[in-house]
Amino acid sequence: MVQQQKHPISHLLLKVRFGTASEEEKRKVEQWIKAGKGRETLYKRIAEGSSLQEHLKLTSDFDRFTDYSTVEAKIQSSLKRRRQRRNLFRYSAWIGSAAACLCGLIILLHEQPATTTPLPVAKVSQPQPPVNDKVVLVLSDGQQIGMTSKSIDSIELNTATAITGKNRLVYNSCDSLATGTTQLQPEINKIITSTGGFYTIELSDGSKIWLNSESQLEYPVFFIGKERRVKLSGEAYFEIAPDAEHPFIVETSGIRTKVLGTSFNIKAYEDENSINTTLFTGKVDVASLKDSTCHTILQPGKQANWDPVSRQIKVQDADLKRVLAWKEGMFAFYREDLKIVTRQIERWYGVKFIYPTDKPKEQYTFSGRFSKDEKLENILQELTFIGGPEFKIEENDVYVKYIK
Repeated sequence: MVQQQKHPISHLLLKVRFGTASEEEKRKVEQWIKAGKGRETLYKRIAEGSSLQEHLKLTSDFDRFTDYSTVEAKIQSSLKRRRQRRNLFRYSAWIGSAAACLCGLIILLHEQPATTTPLPVAKVSQPQPPVNDKVVLVLSDGQQIGMTSKSIDSIELNTATAITGKNRLVYNSCDSLATGTTQLQPEINKIITSTGGFYTIELSDGSKIWLNSESQLEYPVFFIGKERRVKLSGEAYFEIAPDAEHPFIVETSGIRTKVLGTSFNIKAYEDENSINTTLFTGKVDVASLKDSTCHTILQPGKQANWDPVSRQIKVQDADLKRVLAWKEGMFAFYREDLKIVTRQIERWYGVKFIYPTDKPKEQYTFSGRFSKDEKLENILQELTFIGGPEFKIEENDVYVKYIK
């Protein structure tokens, strides 16, 4: 307690460092900084967290002088006023870091001579501009990370560690998290793929997800509670880790798919007329989000088609190879309407098809397979050659001309 009373500024610096200081406390810190030589450098080191790393080894010398229970009580009081989306796991880690940091501050503050040197106030970091990348990871605090060119690295999160690599992201849950920690708030991440994007994610439970272009997947980095729930917009293929006590649920704009351990594909683009769930192995329950009585149990090789207009689910046989062609880097069509074909091409090549106002004399339908590595011009020429319309590319627009 003696050391705390001798250096009360150390507690204020901690509060500024972790964003819990009041305006009055910030003014006191600014006055303290201006009143002593070398305090600008010290403050910057504290703000960056370097002082903690440099002086952590000295904590044992001050443990017997510092009443950490009082420090912890004050910090806990501040934490209650922080944003609700910060989870309790993060809070406990912060308290431990604050106590260790305080020891280093006591030593440093004790050595600072008192002179008058002006110091600029630390600048508040500006919001990060949007990341221009085909695949973007959005963390729970809003930070965006481009993933397509990211080398093997690790991202330390509150409840998991994310290991990044070429076109792949793997989450490993923290060993310190005990089972049944339902009081924790979920830490939500999101993967966004834009035109031409493709990405693979392995969640903390071992489930693997392949995300197609122009898609979004929102998920907790560590599953908490009785369910494993994610949200999808676009298309993805899932291989779910079995866990009978914690069913896996995928929500889209209209339906939810519930599984225990299986593999399936969901296609839920906003510009499509239906949401398609195709089962490869296992068993899934597909149901309306608003009407749980409207549901169906799928068997392997079947596809559930949800019509948002009629709000009905229809089940049909599925061509599994065609459904999963996108995951293998292919376009695969079977008697598909021209506009369905061009929508898939738009998502991969980043172009917009412009159709004439007049209607074609007959409906264009296509069957075939094309590699996504093929040039756009070659695919369009092939579509024309097998009986389709003509196409003219002008920058990012493709004009369709019906052949009379």
